Amino acid sequence: MSKEYHIKLNGELIPVTEEVYRAYQQPKWREKKRAKVREGKDISLDVMLEKGDLKQPNLGQALVDDVVADKLLLDELLSALAELNNDERSLIDEIFYKEKSEREVAKFIGCSKTGIHKQKEKILSKLQDLLKTW
Repeated sequence: MSKEYHIKLNGELIPVTEEVYRAYQQPKWREKKRAKVREGKDISLDVMLEKGDLKQPNLGQALVDDVVADKLLLDELLSALAELNNDERSLIDEIFYKEKSEREVAKFIGCSKTGIHKQKEKILSKLQDLLKTW
């Protein structure tokens, strides 16, 4: 029995693969770990002024930048996926979200595994090109 993974997007739970779930959660996990590491190491502005140490890098801004970059990347991916036609989205859904093998999809559709593989590679190339344009 495999575990089901979901991400919440616009208030709706969307089923995803473990790989997509982990990629989506990575920034949250990273921030949680950084917060734990920083715990007790935060220095107030008053202390920094007293010490004359205002050269400490702004860690908070770096974390915000990471979260924003991850969110933008996810938005770009969702926009690129929306550019695919129904057949392309269906193939991506079967292989990456429902975790079916190329062989299983080929058998269900009634074509060769090689044909499915070529279609998948073509779709991934299309997505890559779409992501480069954003």
